Amino acid sequence: MTLATPLLQRPAEAPLAWLSLGLNGLPVPSNGQHISNSQFLSHVWRVAKTLPSENYAINVCDNRYLFLVAAWAVIVRKQTNLLPPNTNASTQESLSKLYQGSYIIHDGAAECSDSVDAINIAQLDWSLSDHIGELPQVELNHAAIISFTSGSTGEPKPNVKSWRTLQESSRINARYMLPNDSDVFYHLATVPGQHMWGLETSVLLPVFANACLVDARPMYPHDILSLLTVLPEPRALIGTPLHLRALSGTQKLTQGSAPSLSNVLCATAPLDQALAREFESRFSTSLREVYGCSEVGSMSVRRTAQTDVWTKFSGLNFGQEDGGKTRVTADHLPASILLEDSLNMVNEDQFKLSGRASDQIKIAGKRGSLFEVNSVLMKFEGVQDGVVFFPPQDRPVPRLVALVCLRDGFSKDALREHFRKYLDSAFVPRPIYVVDALPREENGKLNKAKLQSFYKSLSVG
Repeated sequence: MTLATPLLQRPAEAPLAWLSLGLNGLPVPSNGQHISNSQFLSHVWRVAKTLPSENYAINVCDNRYLFLVAAWAVIVRKQTNLLPPNTNASTQESLSKLYQGSYIIHDGAAECSDSVDAINIAQLDWSLSDHIGELPQVELNHAAIISFTSGSTGEPKPNVKSWRTLQESSRINARYMLPNDSDVFYHLATVPGQHMWGLETSVLLPVFANACLVDARPMYPHDILSLLTVLPEPRALIGTPLHLRALSGTQKLTQGSAPSLSNVLCATAPLDQALAREFESRFSTSLREVYGCSEVGSMSVRRTAQTDVWTKFSGLNFGQEDGGKTRVTADHLPASILLEDSLNMVNEDQFKLSGRASDQIKIAGKRGSLFEVNSVLMKFEGVQDGVVFFPPQDRPVPRLVALVCLRDGFSKDALREHFRKYLDSAFVPRPIYVVDALPREENGKLNKAKLQSFYKSLSVG
């Protein structure tokens, strides 16, 4: 059995990254700059030589290419990357205490803790060189990355990803996420590389499959569209329902004016079928929604515009346990994982989602599901972003609360009537707050504590 595999497993001349932003010593033309696997390897060695002899690197690089170079340089030094759920200095300090022998590796975008040693790799010389250096071998059981859950429902939990797990899961993902294995798809992502969804799709697929990393992380519709127009084809967009909704609602887009998209991948929150259909029509593309979790990674896919049934990835085994819970096992995972979501199996390879056990609520003697109520919310045409949740409250009959961002021309009264059309009156949110924006994390998720705090500030005001 092979105990180690090469750091890079694609041809040396194959494009690994497409840069839209210049680096120190590496100016980038307006039409972008390709970086081959061999050039990438040269950069990896250059960074690896600057790293201290420690155990862990807290990787908070914002530029996706620098993030990947840093991550692979850390692996070359036989160290482990810590991918924090956010870039806060307090989070960096907490990780450094939990993982002795830690330092921060960054590119100047994040505010770094003064109490933890830090290296700004953006200040290095990034000029291209013919000197490649040897191709390192990485032990399959090496703990290459420790990612963390988003902490949206509690404290972030660590998930160790061995080199074998990264390699094998990426090969499985490529079968379901890439339309074919002959074209090089240029992956533009709106989510950070530190988050599992961004890591798997926009970082790992370019390393292990036929995809090309794009360095930038545009957030606003105008920036996304501008970058898509200069990207080589075939283009792929990786995002969240929030970003797809904002893009689909862009007024400047007329029929046929949208840049062509050969592939669209979406995750981190449930995607409404109407939005999926609208997006596919506007961008003349196929949109695939991916279901997964930080502990396992991506697990299944569906063409949301056409079906509500998920297809499980090969290589993963789903076992139903008492109480309706599902346990996932796979050869490349270090342990079995018990899912928090409720899965209703259609057959051995397909299932439907029905929310989490924690989504079950009881109001006025009636039982309901937050998953269902939020699905109704996202069906409302005028919602740009929103959430319905069940905050702790001291009242005889507790009520759901809705926080929503509405599009111009839509009112709170219209939303309330929409809820009444689809829901029992007990589950119609009271009150409904119209806000400018929700306190979402960079990965698009809502942290439970921050959401509660935001709600309290509104209710007090």
